[in-house]
Amino acid sequence: MHTRDLWERLRQMSRAAETVRMPSADRDLGNPGLIAFLRSLRRERKEAEGRLPLADLEVVVVDLETTGFSPDRGDTILSIGAVAMRGDQLLLGESFYSLVDPGRPIPPHIASLTGIRDEMVRTAPDPAAALQRFFQFVGDRPLVAHHSRHERQFFRAALWKHGRRRFTHRLLDTMLLVRVSGEVIGNSSLDALCAAHGIHISRRHHAYCDAVAAASLWGIYLRKAIEQGYTDLGEIYEELR
Repeated sequence: MHTRDLWERLRQMSRAAETVRMPSADRDLGNPGLIAFLRSLRRERKEAEGRLPLADLEVVVVDLETTGFSPDRGDTILSIGAVAMRGDQLLLGESFYSLVDPGRPIPPHIASLTGIRDEMVRTAPDPAAALQRFFQFVGDRPLVAHHSRHERQFFRAALWKHGRRRFTHRLLDTMLLVRVSGEVIGNSSLDALCAAHGIHISRRHHAYCDAVAAASLWGIYLRKAIEQGYTDLGEIYEELR
């Protein structure tokens, strides 16, 4: 995707996100409708679990920008970016981006890092509404993130805080495929791996741009895994046990 096309997509998704602030009854992740949706999603995931062929594995690669790094100390989600994949192919037509109103001032160093300022999130969805939209977009597809501990911690904290719901969605880590490839590249950061593979990150620390970069890495290492003879995600887990 050309840079100009990428930025046009980002502008369109940002405008869409700013128009979805829901009535207060719908913003609560504890409302019966969403609880029923999450429960049905969990049932669908359990039915779909088992063998996951790599060649046509459908996932959603996600990245979060947050107000800090410690959800247990009050830090919260600031933006969510994601792109769907089928096998090693990015499905750029199936993308998600939303700013999130954190309900607190954005620390200056985070505003400088992400480019997200207080005035930009005043009309953004609150965490409950943003999470509802995101998981409706994801459906029953597994999530993928680079060094996924960050995303796992913040999803877990946000779902519990805003709806007393546990984070049960399957979350894979790009490093799963990197490790099975046997490659060692620097500190395995997103920057190091993207540089090694010639992947240009259009805007670092923008949730959607970082998600596209992580998805590109997932596609590269998925192809490597298939070339090594792996056909199923379960085989990779067995190899790394």
